[in-house]
Amino acid sequence: MVFCMAVSAVEVFKWIGYFIVALLCLMLMIMLHELGHYTFGKIFKFKINEFSIGFGPKIFSKTNSKTGEVFSIRCIPLGGYCAFAGEDEEVPEEKDIPEGEDASKYDHYFNKRPVWQRIIVLFAGAGFNFISALIVITIFFSAYGEYFPVVGNVYQHVEYNEDGSYEVIEGSQKLQEGDIIYSVNGKYCYSLLEFNKLNQLVAQSDVLDLVVIRDGEKINIQLEKNYYLTYETNDESGEDTEIISQNKGVGMSLATFSVQKLPFGRAIAHGFTFGYDILRVTFSTLGQVFTGSVAVSDSLGGTATAIYSLAQLVQAGIPAIIYGFCLLSVSIGIMNILPLPALDGSRIVFAIIEGIRKKPVNRKVEGMIHFVGIIVLFALAIILDLLHFFG
Repeated sequence: MVFCMAVSAVEVFKWIGYFIVALLCLMLMIMLHELGHYTFGKIFKFKINEFSIGFGPKIFSKTNSKTGEVFSIRCIPLGGYCAFAGEDEEVPEEKDIPEGEDASKYDHYFNKRPVWQRIIVLFAGAGFNFISALIVITIFFSAYGEYFPVVGNVYQHVEYNEDGSYEVIEGSQKLQEGDIIYSVNGKYCYSLLEFNKLNQLVAQSDVLDLVVIRDGEKINIQLEKNYYLTYETNDESGEDTEIISQNKGVGMSLATFSVQKLPFGRAIAHGFTFGYDILRVTFSTLGQVFTGSVAVSDSLGGTATAIYSLAQLVQAGIPAIIYGFCLLSVSIGIMNILPLPALDGSRIVFAIIEGIRKKPVNRKVEGMIHFVGIIVLFALAIILDLLHFFG
Protein backbone atom coordinates (compact mmCIF):
# COMPACT_ATOMS: atom_id res chain seq x y z
CA MET A 1 0.00 0.00 0.00
CA VAL A 2 2.78 2.38 0.94
CA PHE A 3 4.65 1.40 -2.22
CA CYS A 4 1.60 2.12 -4.40
CA MET A 5 1.13 5.50 -2.76
CA ALA A 6 4.82 6.30 -3.32
CA VAL A 7 4.56 5.35 -6.97
CA SER A 8 1.45 7.49 -7.36
CA ALA A 9 3.19 10.43 -5.69
CA VAL A 10 6.17 10.05 -8.03
CA GLU A 11 3.83 10.04 -11.04
CA VAL A 12 2.06 13.13 -9.76
CA PHE A 13 5.34 15.01 -9.33
CA LYS A 14 6.45 13.89 -12.79
CA TRP A 15 3.28 15.27 -14.34
CA ILE A 16 3.65 18.49 -12.37
CA GLY A 17 7.11 18.79 -13.93
CA TYR A 18 5.71 18.05 -17.39
CA PHE A 19 3.07 20.77 -16.97
CA ILE A 20 5.63 23.29 -15.73
CA VAL A 21 7.86 22.68 -18.77
CA ALA A 22 4.81 22.83 -21.05
CA LEU A 23 3.74 26.13 -19.49
CA LEU A 24 7.25 27.55 -19.93
CA CYS A 25 7.22 26.50 -23.61
CA LEU A 26 3.85 28.19 -24.11
CA MET A 27 5.03 31.36 -22.41
CA LEU A 28 8.15 31.37 -24.59
CA MET A 29 5.98 31.26 -27.72
CA ILE A 30 3.80 34.09 -26.42
CA MET A 31 6.86 36.15 -25.42
CA LEU A 32 8.32 35.70 -28.92
CA HIS A 33 5.00 36.82 -30.38
CA GLU A 34 4.90 39.99 -28.29
CA LEU A 35 8.61 40.55 -28.94
CA GLY A 36 7.75 40.75 -32.64
CA HIS A 37 5.33 43.61 -31.96
CA TYR A 38 7.86 45.27 -29.65
CA THR A 39 10.82 44.99 -32.03
CA PHE A 40 9.07 46.55 -35.01
CA GLY A 41 7.38 49.08 -32.76
CA LYS A 42 10.85 50.24 -31.71
CA ILE A 43 12.08 50.23 -35.33
CA PHE A 44 9.23 52.54 -36.36
CA LYS A 45 9.54 54.64 -33.18
CA PHE A 46 6.12 53.80 -31.71
CA LYS A 47 5.65 54.83 -28.09
CA ILE A 48 5.38 51.68 -25.98
CA ASN A 49 3.84 51.83 -22.51
CA GLU A 50 4.38 48.27 -21.30
CA PHE A 51 5.73 44.89 -22.31
CA SER A 52 4.06 42.28 -20.12
CA ILE A 53 4.48 38.54 -19.71
CA GLY A 54 1.27 37.17 -18.23
CA PHE A 55 -1.97 38.79 -17.11
CA GLY A 56 -3.37 39.97 -13.78
CA PRO A 57 -1.57 41.66 -10.88
CA LYS A 58 2.13 42.36 -11.26
CA ILE A 59 4.66 40.22 -9.44
CA PHE A 60 7.65 42.04 -10.97
CA SER A 61 7.96 45.39 -12.69
CA LYS A 62 10.81 47.56 -13.94
CA THR A 63 10.53 50.96 -15.64
CA ASN A 64 13.04 52.23 -18.18
CA SER A 65 14.09 55.65 -16.91
CA LYS A 66 14.83 56.93 -20.44
CA THR A 67 11.76 55.76 -22.37
CA GLY A 68 9.24 55.26 -19.57
CA GLU A 69 8.55 51.73 -20.87
CA VAL A 70 7.47 49.23 -18.23
CA PHE A 71 8.59 45.62 -18.32
CA SER A 72 6.41 43.44 -16.11
CA ILE A 73 5.73 39.85 -15.17
CA ARG A 74 2.18 39.16 -14.03
CA CYS A 75 0.75 36.35 -11.97
CA ILE A 76 -1.41 34.56 -14.59
CA PRO A 77 1.08 32.95 -17.02
CA LEU A 78 -1.40 32.39 -19.85
CA GLY A 79 -0.62 35.24 -22.19
CA GLY A 80 1.06 38.59 -22.52
CA TYR A 81 0.89 41.88 -24.37
CA CYS A 82 2.83 44.80 -25.79
CA ALA A 83 0.83 47.93 -24.96
CA PHE A 84 1.30 50.82 -27.40
CA ALA A 85 0.33 54.35 -26.45
CA GLY A 86 -2.83 55.48 -28.23
CA GLU A 87 -3.70 52.00 -29.53
CA ASP A 88 -7.34 51.90 -28.40
CA GLU A 89 -8.14 55.58 -28.10
CA GLU A 90 -8.63 58.70 -30.11
CA VAL A 91 -5.45 60.76 -30.43
CA PRO A 92 -6.23 64.48 -30.14
CA GLU A 93 -5.88 66.63 -33.20
CA GLU A 94 -3.32 69.42 -33.07
CA LYS A 95 -6.03 72.08 -32.58
CA ASP A 96 -7.38 70.20 -29.54
CA ILE A 97 -4.03 69.98 -27.74
CA PRO A 98 -3.84 72.39 -24.79
CA GLU A 99 -1.49 75.27 -25.24
CA GLY A 100 1.95 74.59 -23.82
CA GLU A 101 1.66 70.81 -24.15
CA ASP A 102 4.24 69.12 -26.39
CA ALA A 103 2.19 68.06 -29.43
CA SER A 104 5.06 66.09 -30.97
CA LYS A 105 4.70 63.28 -28.42
CA TYR A 106 1.45 62.23 -30.07
CA ASP A 107 3.28 61.62 -33.35
CA HIS A 108 4.61 58.38 -31.85
CA TYR A 109 1.22 57.12 -30.69
CA PHE A 110 -0.01 53.96 -32.39
CA ASN A 111 -2.94 55.45 -34.27
CA LYS A 112 -0.88 58.42 -35.49
CA ARG A 113 1.69 56.23 -37.25
CA PRO A 114 1.28 55.47 -40.97
CA VAL A 115 -1.12 52.64 -41.78
CA TRP A 116 1.57 50.53 -43.45
CA GLN A 117 3.75 50.72 -40.33
CA ARG A 118 0.86 49.65 -38.11
CA ILE A 119 0.13 46.66 -40.35
CA ILE A 120 3.76 45.53 -40.20
CA VAL A 121 3.87 45.92 -36.41
CA LEU A 122 0.63 43.96 -36.04
CA PHE A 123 1.80 41.17 -38.35
CA ALA A 124 5.25 41.02 -36.72
CA GLY A 125 3.94 38.99 -33.78
CA ALA A 126 2.86 36.11 -36.00
CA GLY A 127 5.97 36.65 -38.09
CA PHE A 128 8.21 36.06 -35.07
CA ASN A 129 6.26 32.86 -34.29
CA PHE A 130 6.83 31.62 -37.85
CA ILE A 131 10.50 32.63 -37.93
CA SER A 132 11.30 31.14 -34.51
CA ALA A 133 9.63 27.86 -35.51
CA LEU A 134 11.63 27.81 -38.77
CA ILE A 135 14.93 28.44 -36.96
CA VAL A 136 14.28 25.80 -34.29
CA ILE A 137 13.09 23.11 -36.70
CA THR A 138 15.96 23.78 -39.13
CA ILE A 139 18.53 23.33 -36.35
CA PHE A 140 16.65 20.23 -35.21
CA PHE A 141 16.63 18.63 -38.68
CA SER A 142 20.32 19.40 -39.16
CA ALA A 143 21.64 18.50 -35.69
CA TYR A 144 19.27 15.69 -34.71
CA GLY A 145 17.51 14.59 -37.88
CA GLU A 146 14.16 13.96 -39.52
CA TYR A 147 12.11 10.78 -39.47
CA PHE A 148 12.07 8.53 -42.55
CA PRO A 149 9.94 5.39 -43.06
CA VAL A 150 11.61 1.98 -42.70
CA VAL A 151 10.61 -1.07 -44.74
CA GLY A 152 9.14 -3.92 -42.72
CA ASN A 153 7.99 -7.03 -44.58
CA VAL A 154 8.90 -7.40 -48.27
CA TYR A 155 6.75 -9.58 -50.52
CA GLN A 156 7.71 -11.25 -53.81
CA HIS A 157 6.07 -10.05 -56.99
CA VAL A 158 4.15 -12.58 -59.07
CA GLU A 159 2.84 -12.87 -62.64
CA TYR A 160 -0.44 -14.63 -63.42
CA ASN A 161 -0.76 -17.33 -66.08
CA GLU A 162 -3.87 -17.88 -68.19
CA ASP A 163 -4.87 -20.92 -66.12
CA GLY A 164 -4.91 -18.82 -62.95
CA SER A 165 -1.59 -20.04 -61.63
CA TYR A 166 1.29 -17.67 -61.03
CA GLU A 167 5.04 -17.46 -61.16
CA VAL A 168 7.37 -15.45 -58.97
CA ILE A 169 9.19 -12.73 -60.91
CA GLU A 170 12.83 -13.17 -59.94
CA GLY A 171 14.65 -9.97 -59.07
CA SER A 172 11.55 -7.84 -59.33
CA GLN A 173 11.58 -6.91 -55.68
CA LYS A 174 14.89 -5.31 -54.76
CA LEU A 175 13.89 -3.87 -51.43
CA GLN A 176 15.08 -5.45 -48.23
CA GLU A 177 13.63 -5.45 -44.75
CA GLY A 178 15.18 -2.57 -42.80
CA ASP A 179 15.76 -0.33 -45.84
CA ILE A 180 15.18 3.35 -45.03
CA ILE A 181 13.10 4.97 -47.78
CA TYR A 182 14.86 8.26 -48.45
CA SER A 183 13.09 9.39 -51.61
CA VAL A 184 10.55 8.23 -54.20
CA ASN A 185 10.69 9.61 -57.75
CA GLY A 186 13.03 12.36 -56.57
CA LYS A 187 10.81 13.48 -53.70
CA TYR A 188 11.86 13.01 -50.11
CA CYS A 189 9.76 10.79 -47.84
CA TYR A 190 9.80 12.69 -44.59
CA SER A 191 7.50 10.91 -42.15
CA LEU A 192 5.27 12.60 -39.58
CA LEU A 193 3.42 15.52 -41.21
CA GLU A 194 4.32 14.47 -44.76
CA PHE A 195 3.89 10.73 -44.27
CA ASN A 196 0.78 10.50 -46.49
CA LYS A 197 2.85 11.81 -49.39
CA LEU A 198 4.58 8.43 -49.59
CA ASN A 199 1.30 6.73 -50.47
CA GLN A 200 0.53 9.48 -52.98
CA LEU A 201 3.93 9.11 -54.65
CA VAL A 202 3.54 5.33 -54.87
CA ALA A 203 0.09 5.68 -56.44
CA GLN A 204 1.26 8.05 -59.19
CA SER A 205 3.44 5.71 -61.23
CA ASP A 206 3.85 2.03 -62.07
CA VAL A 207 7.64 2.42 -62.07
CA LEU A 208 9.22 3.89 -58.95
CA ASP A 209 12.72 5.31 -58.66
CA LEU A 210 13.66 4.90 -55.02
CA VAL A 211 16.67 5.94 -53.00
CA VAL A 212 17.05 3.82 -49.88
CA ILE A 213 19.62 3.89 -47.11
CA ARG A 214 21.03 0.43 -46.40
CA ASP A 215 23.91 -0.11 -43.98
CA GLY A 216 24.62 3.62 -44.04
CA GLU A 217 24.88 3.85 -47.86
CA LYS A 218 22.37 5.31 -50.31
CA ILE A 219 21.25 2.83 -52.97
CA ASN A 220 19.20 3.60 -56.08
CA ILE A 221 16.43 1.09 -56.82
CA GLN A 222 14.00 1.03 -59.72
CA LEU A 223 10.90 -0.86 -58.70
CA GLU A 224 7.97 -1.93 -60.86
CA LYS A 225 4.59 -2.18 -59.21
CA ASN A 226 3.00 -5.58 -59.69
CA TYR A 227 0.90 -8.22 -57.99
CA TYR A 228 2.70 -9.64 -55.00
CA LEU A 229 2.59 -12.44 -52.46
CA THR A 230 1.48 -11.76 -48.91
CA TYR A 231 1.29 -14.05 -45.91
CA GLU A 232 -1.41 -14.31 -43.29
CA THR A 233 -0.63 -15.78 -39.88
CA ASN A 234 -3.10 -18.31 -38.45
CA ASP A 235 -3.78 -17.30 -34.86
CA GLU A 236 -4.35 -20.90 -33.74
CA SER A 237 -1.46 -22.68 -35.43
CA GLY A 238 0.91 -19.74 -35.73
CA GLU A 239 1.74 -20.80 -39.31
CA ASP A 240 1.92 -18.42 -42.26
CA THR A 241 -0.55 -18.95 -45.10
CA GLU A 242 0.37 -17.66 -48.56
CA ILE A 243 -2.13 -15.25 -50.07
CA ILE A 244 -2.01 -13.50 -53.43
CA SER A 245 -2.90 -9.81 -53.25
CA GLN A 246 -5.32 -8.74 -55.95
CA ASN A 247 -4.00 -5.18 -55.88
CA LYS A 248 -0.99 -3.86 -57.69
CA GLY A 249 1.59 -2.36 -55.41
CA VAL A 250 5.19 -2.29 -54.30
CA GLY A 251 4.84 -5.33 -52.07
CA MET A 252 6.06 -4.01 -48.75
CA SER A 253 4.88 -2.87 -45.37
CA LEU A 254 6.42 -0.14 -43.24
CA ALA A 255 7.78 -1.16 -39.88
CA THR A 256 8.92 1.96 -38.09
CA PHE A 257 10.83 5.22 -38.57
CA SER A 258 14.52 6.04 -38.71
CA VAL A 259 16.12 9.38 -37.83
CA GLN A 260 18.50 10.76 -40.46
CA LYS A 261 20.36 14.08 -40.22
CA LEU A 262 19.76 16.50 -43.10
CA PRO A 263 22.38 18.72 -44.75
CA PHE A 264 21.89 22.28 -43.52
CA GLY A 265 20.62 23.58 -46.87
CA ARG A 266 18.06 20.81 -47.12
CA ALA A 267 17.14 21.32 -43.48
CA ILE A 268 16.24 24.94 -44.27
CA ALA A 269 14.20 23.92 -47.32
CA HIS A 270 12.43 21.21 -45.34
CA GLY A 271 11.78 23.71 -42.56
CA PHE A 272 9.73 25.78 -45.02
CA THR A 273 7.80 22.73 -46.24
CA PHE A 274 7.25 21.72 -42.61
CA GLY A 275 5.76 25.15 -41.86
CA TYR A 276 3.63 25.00 -45.01
CA ASP A 277 2.28 21.60 -43.99
CA ILE A 278 1.30 22.97 -40.58
CA LEU A 279 -0.53 25.84 -42.30
CA ARG A 280 -2.25 23.40 -44.66
CA VAL A 281 -3.29 21.00 -41.90
CA THR A 282 -4.49 23.85 -39.64
CA PHE A 283 -6.71 25.48 -42.27
CA SER A 284 -7.93 22.09 -43.48
CA THR A 285 -8.92 21.19 -39.93
CA LEU A 286 -10.71 24.52 -39.43
CA GLY A 287 -12.58 23.93 -42.69
CA GLN A 288 -13.60 20.44 -41.60
CA VAL A 289 -14.82 21.78 -38.27
CA PHE A 290 -16.98 24.41 -39.96
CA THR A 291 -18.45 21.86 -42.38
CA GLY A 292 -19.13 19.45 -39.54
CA SER A 293 -17.01 16.62 -40.95
CA VAL A 294 -14.77 16.71 -37.85
CA ALA A 295 -15.96 17.04 -34.25
CA VAL A 296 -14.98 20.26 -32.49
CA SER A 297 -13.96 18.32 -29.36
CA ASP A 298 -11.49 16.24 -31.40
CA SER A 299 -9.85 19.11 -33.28
CA LEU A 300 -9.93 22.34 -31.30
CA GLY A 301 -9.11 23.35 -27.77
CA GLY A 302 -8.27 26.29 -25.59
CA THR A 303 -5.25 27.14 -23.49
CA ALA A 304 -5.69 24.18 -21.12
CA THR A 305 -5.80 21.80 -24.08
CA ALA A 306 -2.62 23.31 -25.50
CA ILE A 307 -0.79 22.96 -22.18
CA TYR A 308 -2.00 19.37 -21.71
CA SER A 309 -0.93 18.43 -25.24
CA LEU A 310 2.48 19.99 -24.67
CA ALA A 311 2.82 18.16 -21.35
CA GLN A 312 2.24 14.85 -23.15
CA LEU A 313 4.97 15.77 -25.63
CA VAL A 314 7.31 16.74 -22.79
CA GLN A 315 6.80 13.24 -21.40
CA ALA A 316 7.83 11.79 -24.79
CA GLY A 317 11.23 13.54 -24.80
CA ILE A 318 13.20 16.34 -26.47
CA PRO A 319 12.35 15.53 -30.14
CA ALA A 320 8.63 15.55 -29.34
CA ILE A 321 9.02 18.84 -27.45
CA ILE A 322 10.74 20.42 -30.48
CA TYR A 323 7.99 19.25 -32.82
CA GLY A 324 5.32 20.41 -30.39
CA PHE A 325 6.97 23.81 -29.92
CA CYS A 326 7.13 24.42 -33.67
CA LEU A 327 3.61 23.13 -34.32
CA LEU A 328 2.08 25.26 -31.59
CA SER A 329 4.19 28.31 -32.40
CA VAL A 330 2.99 28.30 -36.01
CA SER A 331 -0.57 27.63 -34.81
CA ILE A 332 -0.42 30.62 -32.46
CA GLY A 333 0.79 32.77 -35.34
CA ILE A 334 -2.03 31.55 -37.58
CA MET A 335 -4.74 32.09 -34.98
CA ASN A 336 -3.55 35.63 -34.24
CA ILE A 337 -3.78 36.76 -37.86
CA LEU A 338 -7.32 35.46 -38.29
CA PRO A 339 -9.71 38.43 -38.66
CA LEU A 340 -11.41 37.83 -35.30
CA PRO A 341 -12.15 40.75 -32.94
CA ALA A 342 -9.36 41.50 -30.44
CA LEU A 343 -6.80 39.53 -32.45
CA ASP A 344 -4.05 41.07 -34.60
CA GLY A 345 -5.85 39.99 -37.78
CA SER A 346 -8.88 42.09 -36.87
CA ARG A 347 -6.71 45.13 -36.13
CA ILE A 348 -5.00 44.67 -39.48
CA VAL A 349 -8.43 44.69 -41.16
CA PHE A 350 -9.34 47.96 -39.41
CA ALA A 351 -6.00 49.47 -40.49
CA ILE A 352 -6.62 48.41 -44.11
CA ILE A 353 -10.12 49.94 -43.99
CA GLU A 354 -8.60 53.16 -42.68
CA GLY A 355 -6.06 53.15 -45.50
CA ILE A 356 -8.80 52.72 -48.11
CA ARG A 357 -11.23 55.24 -46.57
CA LYS A 358 -8.45 57.69 -45.68
CA LYS A 359 -10.03 57.99 -42.27
CA PRO A 360 -10.35 55.56 -39.37
CA VAL A 361 -13.40 53.73 -38.14
CA ASN A 362 -14.70 55.42 -34.99
CA ARG A 363 -12.11 54.48 -32.35
CA LYS A 364 -14.74 53.96 -29.66
CA VAL A 365 -16.64 51.55 -31.91
CA GLU A 366 -13.44 49.68 -32.77
CA GLY A 367 -12.42 49.57 -29.11
CA MET A 368 -15.82 48.17 -28.11
CA ILE A 369 -15.59 45.50 -30.83
CA HIS A 370 -12.18 44.40 -29.53
CA PHE A 371 -13.38 44.49 -25.92
CA VAL A 372 -16.39 42.29 -26.65
CA GLY A 373 -14.19 40.10 -28.86
CA ILE A 374 -11.67 39.32 -26.15
CA ILE A 375 -14.45 38.33 -23.72
CA VAL A 376 -15.95 36.04 -26.37
CA LEU A 377 -12.54 34.52 -27.13
CA PHE A 378 -11.87 33.79 -23.45
CA ALA A 379 -15.31 32.20 -23.13
CA LEU A 380 -14.76 30.22 -26.33
CA ALA A 381 -11.39 28.94 -25.08
CA ILE A 382 -13.03 27.69 -21.88
CA ILE A 383 -15.88 26.03 -23.81
CA LEU A 384 -13.44 24.34 -26.21
CA ASP A 385 -11.40 23.03 -23.27
CA LEU A 386 -14.53 21.64 -21.64
CA LEU A 387 -15.62 20.00 -24.90
CA HIS A 388 -12.14 18.56 -25.41
CA PHE A 389 -11.86 17.02 -21.96
CA PHE A 390 -15.50 16.17 -21.22
CA GLY A 391 -17.27 16.30 -24.58
